[in-house]
Amino acid sequence: MQRMSMTLIGVAIVFVLFALIGCGAGATQSDETAASKKALDRQADTVEIQGTVVYKDLEDGFYAIEGEDGRTYDPINLSDSYKKDGLRVRATVRYKNDVVGIHMAGDIVEIVDIEAQ
Repeated sequence: MQRMSMTLIGVAIVFVLFALIGCGAGATQSDETAASKKALDRQADTVEIQGTVVYKDLEDGFYAIEGEDGRTYDPINLSDSYKKDGLRVRATVRYKNDVVGIHMAGDIVEIVDIEAQ
């Protein structure tokens, strides 16, 4: 009985290894390049964005920035003077990959500098 259990465990380990190896087999070079570029973009110290402040009526309501680049930014420190639905802004932001948010509405960012346009 113990030998059968060990055999089942061994088969399970081999199955998991094959599954893990198989998951990466379909990735193409361009997929890997795009993923690497995206990872580098998120690690950049700061990035410039332009967009529109929008009020999102989710969770208890919050303000996000809909970027001209098609991305949504969830700023953790948008000052009250910029919390105006429809306000066009240009901002320097820093991605906060070490922060978890509840909004689930886009990239969490810290505003370094912002101005209305």
